[in-house]
Amino acid sequence: MVKVLKAVLLFLFGFAMLEVLAQEDFSVKKRGIVPDYLNMQFAGNIGSGSIGAGYYLNPSRTLFFDAVYGYSPAFRSGRAIHNIVVRLVAKPYSLNLKKQYSLKPLLSIAVSKQIADDDRTFSRLPKNFPEGYYAPNAFRLHFDLGLALRKDIDKSGIIKAVEFYANTTTNEMYVTYFIRSQSVNLGDIFSLTLGFNLYLFE
Repeated sequence: MVKVLKAVLLFLFGFAMLEVLAQEDFSVKKRGIVPDYLNMQFAGNIGSGSIGAGYYLNPSRTLFFDAVYGYSPAFRSGRAIHNIVVRLVAKPYSLNLKKQYSLKPLLSIAVSKQIADDDRTFSRLPKNFPEGYYAPNAFRLHFDLGLALRKDIDKSGIIKAVEFYANTTTNEMYVTYFIRSQSVNLGDIFSLTLGFNLYLFE
């Protein structure tokens, strides 16, 4: 599973870089690592709450890359859990509404690395377990589908736009449960995510 996740991650980075290189008129930014927008999210299988930063990957602003940190405190999950996430987001088209609002469908794929305050989360099977006894569970592959509502603000201000989104999300472990177990229904493997983006640059 770890090899599969690494391959998927490599594919995501490769796809994103090809998208950028294909846009010859996409000027190189001089802001260094300063992100194009900031992200905050609630739930979504990457922590009770998460914060992150994102970047545009093409001039039409339909492809984005996020780097995210998620956290679940011990009182909610029984143990403190940290998540490091890289996420590729696509918003293929925009429906313009009144008063500078726009509605966008979104889909994303992400890879997370989970770090927990115990010995039950591991990238490689511990030596005290027989081979194949457990599958490594520190890495997850996430799939999201949702809608984003964006409000453009005065371009002269620090915040250029605010975007609220709602996603339904799942991951490869839950999909495996659904395929292998007759007691797991399709609705059992999805959960709701709410979040927002603050856009700093256009």
